[in-house]
Amino acid sequence: MKEIEPRFIVDHRNEKLLSAIYGWVWGLNSVLDHSKGLLFWGPIGVGKSVLLRGLQVYESRINRIRFGCSNNKLGFKFTSAAEIALLYAEKGMEGISKFTDRERMCNLAIDEIGREATDSKHFGTGINVVQTILQLRYEHRREFITHGTTNLDPNTQFSDTYGDYIADRVKELFNVIEIKGETRR
Repeated sequence: MKEIEPRFIVDHRNEKLLSAIYGWVWGLNSVLDHSKGLLFWGPIGVGKSVLLRGLQVYESRINRIRFGCSNNKLGFKFTSAAEIALLYAEKGMEGISKFTDRERMCNLAIDEIGREATDSKHFGTGINVVQTILQLRYEHRREFITHGTTNLDPNTQFSDTYGDYIADRVKELFNVIEIKGETRR
């Protein structure tokens, strides 16, 4: 975590969560379901993105040490919801196919879910890109892990932004983890 954020501190606010996350990586944790991704939610500045980026670095190290190369079932691509919306606006469905097409799909972390434009347009054709990605990735949830960070409350605000279909499936797609507290910045 300190590689991602040199000021990162392990304290009473995060030590149990860190233990659970590392247990999840190794499939040793009974608190978090290893077959689901991680969705960190909470107020701005509590460390959601740092935790996810730290997990990405940790899993890439495991790949090199344990397998001597990259294992596609371990590790994940990291991008923001805003970047995904911009990819759609620039290239249409082809721009987001690496996140939705089963043949090109990989494990994925979407940072800042809910901060993107909800009606991204490509030559006048508008869609809620993150809603579409979550819907299509849900269909392949047993093959590919999806992680995320958000300031939205998945219990109440996901319905408003992504509709009831996605809100209903959040708990099947993710281990929903609330991170409380004041900003760490």
